[in-house]
Amino acid sequence: MPKAVEALIRQLDSLVTQLRQVEEALERKVQRAAGGEEDSTTVVEQVKLAVQLEDNLRLLTAKKCSVVAEDDGATWTAWAELGGFGDILRLLLLQLRANGELEKVEDAACTPSPGVYVGPPIISVLRTKEDDCEDGHLKVNDLLLDRQRWRYARSLKSSHADGLEGLLSVVAPQLEELEIPRPVQPSVMVEVEKMKSLKRLEVRCVDDLDYADLPLQLEELAIRSPCENQLRCVGRMPRLRSLQVDDYLGPNVSFAPSQHGTLRWLSLCLNTKHKSTMMSLIRAYASSVQEIVIFCSVGDDYLNKGFYFPDLGEDLAACGLLALRRLVLDRPAADPCTDQVAACLLQCRTIGSSLPSYVQVVCETCHMSPF
Repeated sequence: MPKAVEALIRQLDSLVTQLRQVEEALERKVQRAAGGEEDSTTVVEQVKLAVQLEDNLRLLTAKKCSVVAEDDGATWTAWAELGGFGDILRLLLLQLRANGELEKVEDAACTPSPGVYVGPPIISVLRTKEDDCEDGHLKVNDLLLDRQRWRYARSLKSSHADGLEGLLSVVAPQLEELEIPRPVQPSVMVEVEKMKSLKRLEVRCVDDLDYADLPLQLEELAIRSPCENQLRCVGRMPRLRSLQVDDYLGPNVSFAPSQHGTLRWLSLCLNTKHKSTMMSLIRAYASSVQEIVIFCSVGDDYLNKGFYFPDLGEDLAACGLLALRRLVLDRPAADPCTDQVAACLLQCRTIGSSLPSYVQVVCETCHMSPF
């Protein structure tokens, strides 16, 4: 090995000298060729020789190489740091080069794979403003004429719902996120159902109206006042990780245990008349959900016990919540727990006593936990 190292050092010195001589000779030949004194073919050959010598020099001084191993359809790849001249990898590379088995890969323009998004970062957001609205309706034509505002948008956050379907019919294919905090008409949800790239949806519907189904590829969903068919869609969403359902007023619905195991966060605001729907949803995701937020009052004097669940701890304990780590009690703004702190702490403690000791029970408003 020491003799090989000495040979490599001599080769490196020789290459540096040769390259310098070739560059000087090439410069003189180029000057003579420009004056008609030298055959241009000779100049080209000298250029090729210079390139070859430069490649050899780069190979001798390279610091990193990639290794790819293939066998029976399987492929492994790795990057390896090259050490000094005694590195066996460097000796192998030089031997391959001498045998004509090492090929130089020319730089090539990167060609994107078909179907891969090419453009600015996908956080580009289109937000509608007051100027975009006239007499309560979006000025869709004006928005679409301003192509720079929506051309690269991957997220649409609109505080104006009327007329939104016209905008969605154009930009829907590129959107991954849609946020509409104001009540929407069924015509808007017809367009939303077609949005196959949508991952995150926040929407507010209107009770007693019929709406189209929700897109099933959603990963995050926050929906207020959904109709029955929309709520049933939730159980068929294989990628759903985060779910918030508020003010469902339709018939009570039962859900089968989820076969997907993806939901991690669940927030529910359902009144006592829909307790069976609430508990069925919780049971459906019992194997995966890690945090649950439940809207409930401290006492029974808020909205005629409309959100008072005195047996919540026992009901949750019967759900088989294998992954649950945190339970959050969300309070009505009109019935703050700050006026009844002792009762709030007692409620948290009572519910927590029915659950495993590792489950944290807290109040969203005062952030208090007796554990």
